[in-house]
Amino acid sequence: MEKLRRFLYVFWQWTWGLPQNLVGGALYLYYRLKGCPHFSYQGARVVIWTQKSGSMSMGHFLFMHPNWKPYNHRLLSHEYGHTIQSLILGPMYLPLVGIPSIIWAGLPAFERMRERTHRSYYSVYPENWANHFGDRFAKTHVDHDPEIRL
Repeated sequence: MEKLRRFLYVFWQWTWGLPQNLVGGALYLYYRLKGCPHFSYQGARVVIWTQKSGSMSMGHFLFMHPNWKPYNHRLLSHEYGHTIQSLILGPMYLPLVGIPSIIWAGLPAFERMRERTHRSYYSVYPENWANHFGDRFAKTHVDHDPEIRL
């Protein structure tokens, strides 16, 4: 049953969520070729990228901050929650989640506002929704397979 679930997860990502998976797949390949650590999590492919910015999810590809530690399951679960959003929204993921999330995370005006008001990054809809799905669907361990290279 688990293998069928993972197959359907990947199949649905690459059909319904094609736009974000094309972007995510290209980024994943780039960082894999650079030799970045990578592993599998819940059917998603995860790479520890070299960006100084935060973590990101594109389809079934997760890009974790270089300072991320495998015991920080909350961040991994959150990013996995974005993959569930991709499954639900399909081609609307980028305009409804990806772009608002990038703007909320990276626009200096929002960074200053969060700091000034002590507002959590996770308080807006793309992020708190990802937390909800991560809590609901993510396991609390990293898959153990021969491809884990941390």
